[in-house]
Amino acid sequence: MLENTARPSQPPPPAAHRHVQQADLPSEQIYTQPPVPKGRLAGCVLAVLLSGWMLAVPIALIDRLKDASGPGVTAISGIVVVFAVVTAGLGGFRFFNARDSRRLLSLALIAALAATVVAAILSAFQPEYGLLLAVPAVVAGVPALMALARDARRS
Repeated sequence: MLENTARPSQPPPPAAHRHVQQADLPSEQIYTQPPVPKGRLAGCVLAVLLSGWMLAVPIALIDRLKDASGPGVTAISGIVVVFAVVTAGLGGFRFFNARDSRRLLSLALIAALAATVVAAILSAFQPEYGLLLAVPAVVAGVPALMALARDARRS
């Protein structure tokens, strides 16, 4: 007689070790997260892009800003850099935590972005800056403010 040389069959693994696929589950056990509001994502992206521009301009104009007379340019440059860093940090955090429903975080980003836009508009009165910060603040900052304010009102 021939002997069965095949391996003896293994018992199935315990239920805790089986790989369960989503198709195997009943529909009431499948959890899907609600979609992230597109206005929130767009506002965060515009805020981060505007902040990056506002950080790049003073760095690019550093030679011209060093030679400027008066404390106005130094004060505006400092304010622009501080608000741009704060807005970039809050915008990036809000973007990567878009499902976070903390209202205080949204309001902080709106306040920082509004301060950044105001600082950019104030920089237009300095001849060293001209419209390099004011135009992007109006073109990108105001729509971002509107999108974030609309999103904060909804949530």
